[in-house]
Amino acid sequence: LKGRFSVQGVPFGLQLLCVVAGTMATVFPTSQAIVVGGGLAGMSAANTVLENGGKVVLLDKSSFCGGNSTKATSGINGAATKTQKAKGIDDSVDLFTSDTLKGGAKKPDVVKVLCGNSGADVDW
Repeated sequence: LKGRFSVQGVPFGLQLLCVVAGTMATVFPTSQAIVVGGGLAGMSAANTVLENGGKVVLLDKSSFCGGNSTKATSGINGAATKTQKAKGIDDSVDLFTSDTLKGGAKKPDVVKVLCGNSGADVDW
């Protein structure tokens, strides 16, 4: 039934989400943010709000958080992380970049950003 119900061209689920979000804003007037989606992006957004002293309401359609990230069984790749350095693992952004360019769409500019920021992203 997903995506089959709409009122005036707007999916019913989106309308319901807007009502829930509006209600949550009324019930929790001190909340500074409402984050929709409990995957890695949503959890990161919620965490950033909290780190900056804000309050957040996190909404997810599932009974658990994680989103598509729960399907990423290989984990999150990163080079030159604090953990690697502490364990004496010799890794580098250059090696990660080289490995990444061997597959995929081969977009060097995108890969450079992905690999260059990966260590800090994993450490965070």
